Amino acid sequence: MIDDPFFERLRHDARQLQLNLDDVAVVRLTARIRARLWAQPTVAQLLAGWMRPLATVVVAIALAATLSLSWMQRPPDNTTVDQIAANTTEISVDGMTFSGE
Repeated sequence: MIDDPFFERLRHDARQLQLNLDDVAVVRLTARIRARLWAQPTVAQLLAGWMRPLATVVVAIALAATLSLSWMQRPPDNTTVDQIAANTTEISVDGMTFSGE
């Protein structure tokens, strides 16, 4: 195998960054987590949990309707189609010219 001490140096550096919790911090952390899990949501939190997604859907539908109406009511621009139809296509291959007419 390769005698590269990269992983040993990485483990040594990682040991210095490791967080060591004492028993008091662990008890506090578990108590906070349990309190958050057992807490009942308020009426405002419950309504916000339902209204945010519904409002997002309504806004998305309104945006799609606005864009589609503006796209449908715009008059078609036939000048580009007429210009493309008026141009002739010529392709040259090995000195021979082919026309698209």
